Amino acid sequence: MNVQFAFSNTPASPMPARDGLLQNLTALRQEWEAAAEGDNLLDVTASVGLMLLDVATKLGLTPDERAFFLGACLEQEASTLLADRQD
Repeated sequence: MNVQFAFSNTPASPMPARDGLLQNLTALRQEWEAAAEGDNLLDVTASVGLMLLDVATKLGLTPDERAFFLGACLEQEASTLLADRQD
């Protein structure tokens, strides 16, 4: 499936502690740039689920917040993936 969003219909809302948020999301973008090895990030194909997990991690979400953010199905899959990586 190839679904692309530049903007969604969900309105953005201001967040407190925006500086820390911006720094963490910038670090995530820089990690993606390094992984893309100079390719245009708009042309990189990646797992949406893994990207959402990366965002949750960079935001420092608690386990409960992460579960809410990811939803039950993706949270379960992410938990299994993270457990497998620790083995």
